[in-house]
Amino acid sequence: MSAVMKWIQCIRGALPVLIGCAMIVSASGTWAVEGRPDRPWTDDVIYFVMTDRFFDGDPSNNIPEGSDPALYDPDQQSINLYHGGDLRGLERAIQSGYFNRLGVTALWLTPVVKNAWRSNYDLGDESKTGYHGYWAQDFLDIDPHLTSAERLDGTAYAEGREGRLEHYRDFIRLAHDHGIKVIQDVVTNHAGPVFFYDVAGDGEFDPNNREQWIMPFRQEPYENVVWMNKPEWNLRRVEPTGPTEVLGVTVPQSGAISRLESFSRRGFSRDSLGKRDGEEVLCDFFALRTYDTSPEAPHFADLVSDFVEIKAFYIETLGVDGLRIDTVKHVHHEFWDAFTEGLRERLGADLAARVLLFGEVYDGDPNVLGRFTYRSDWPENRSPAMDSVLDFQFCFAVRDFVRVRGGGHGRPHSVEEALRARISGIGHEGRPFYNPEPGLDGRNAAAKAVPFIENHDGLNRFRVRDVDEDAPLLGTAILLTTPGIPALYYGSEGAIADEHGELFQDSETGRITLFDRRGERRAQDIETTRAFRNTAALTAARAEWPSLRVGAWTPLWAGTDDSGTGGTLVYLRHFPGEIESVVLVAVNAAADERTVNGISLAGAEGIEWPATGTFAPLTLDGFETPGEVGTNGADLEALVLPPRTASVFHFVP
Repeated sequence: MSAVMKWIQCIRGALPVLIGCAMIVSASGTWAVEGRPDRPWTDDVIYFVMTDRFFDGDPSNNIPEGSDPALYDPDQQSINLYHGGDLRGLERAIQSGYFNRLGVTALWLTPVVKNAWRSNYDLGDESKTGYHGYWAQDFLDIDPHLTSAERLDGTAYAEGREGRLEHYRDFIRLAHDHGIKVIQDVVTNHAGPVFFYDVAGDGEFDPNNREQWIMPFRQEPYENVVWMNKPEWNLRRVEPTGPTEVLGVTVPQSGAISRLESFSRRGFSRDSLGKRDGEEVLCDFFALRTYDTSPEAPHFADLVSDFVEIKAFYIETLGVDGLRIDTVKHVHHEFWDAFTEGLRERLGADLAARVLLFGEVYDGDPNVLGRFTYRSDWPENRSPAMDSVLDFQFCFAVRDFVRVRGGGHGRPHSVEEALRARISGIGHEGRPFYNPEPGLDGRNAAAKAVPFIENHDGLNRFRVRDVDEDAPLLGTAILLTTPGIPALYYGSEGAIADEHGELFQDSETGRITLFDRRGERRAQDIETTRAFRNTAALTAARAEWPSLRVGAWTPLWAGTDDSGTGGTLVYLRHFPGEIESVVLVAVNAAADERTVNGISLAGAEGIEWPATGTFAPLTLDGFETPGEVGTNGADLEALVLPPRTASVFHFVP
């Protein structure tokens, strides 16, 4: 049996999109939230949103009680300050049907937990706020910047932690009512800048002393660390400190998360992001505080257990459907073995099979990416660690192909290479890059990989200076017609440009507010753009054609300039032996029309081509629609592709 056939057997089973109403019992006996959308993750389209930068639906939470007013920018211009986006803003979008019209079926939110609100020293020694959510202070609370005092019906929430968690639960229920899953972004690598290095030895925190925030990396832990206590910036000891009762549920905690001894305390290494010598799992990220996740650490078992119980609470009691896990390669591999195994056991097989665990491994090397879908004790234990990872190799490849200065094109081969690596590539250790062992849901890591083309980190937006409007549309077309669970980045549906971003330059300048207070970008305006219409057409095609979601991927053509077809990429999606499932995708990133001759379809495994047939184009609103393309047995007739377009065809015998 070929690699493609094995892959198809693992992921086949594209079920109808259903909204389930059955309750699920976890291993602990706790009832899970009703109404989880009942469909495989391979049927989903993810929308990744920075909650603070989507829409300010409730201005009353912009300056939480007791917080420093200077942390909030009412003009929504400074990317280092809070802009006011919140859960209420997302609720309004859900209620309006915005995400349903776009074809989005899962919302991935930046971390919602209560954050440290300011760091005086960060990248480039400039002050920043924790608007993005990745600076946890209380892992079992929701940040008050995100929640409202009242429900959508006007009734009051309880005060404090209880009310904030109630609002988050209501948000998840609302999403479920509209058929949308919720993915919670979580961090176990680090907390926010919650303690300082007491260089003076007097126990006094000086926010203007850089050394108290950032110390140079060393192999031995610093002992001069003291919890901060600056409430207006929410700089204080990590919580929870012990067992906590919320929403009628007691969440067991040993307190390991909140002990200084559980942190690495080794200071900051500027080049740690690229290191692979162990330093990358020990050092702080700038002023953030890294946990010591070594399996030899005396707190290891307690730390794992505490994080497992917290994540189980969000999944069981609040209804979270999946976890995106931050900074995976900066945590000891053995921690992921213990955490993923412990969480699945804690949830029980039925619920765990419905929860997606995918990690961020910021690396373009498939050897590194796929490593975390395996346990560290492989091959003794072949079961998956992470269900899947974000596919950075794919992201880099699509950018290399269509994100070129002035509307040109790069190498289509890079996209083909990335997909081959994910589906059937063999790594340095003689095993597939991605763990072929199916998870509890019957699907393997390659099937559940999460491809994307832009994000909130240094990669920034797809469209920056000197990149035309066509480029993100082409990238999105590839994203939505190739294997995996595609993740769109908020604003991509309007081909939003970052006017401050530069090609090939890392930046966070694209973290703009999408629906801003000035009314420069409104939902009704974005929905009329080519980008929105085209994205919606592609998600509709993906929903209609199961082969676009979970079918085999067969590359047919990656044109080179020498052949006169430079900038063209052609591939099939299909199920082996099912001629009626065949979909052909053709991308022309060149600035002029391209005609591709001599494409053989014989590589489509299991397909018996009739003597004649036709590929009929699907209408993609936003791209010029090409004409029909005939076939002569297993040969494709001349494929004429309009400039800067993506085209999708289905086979008609």
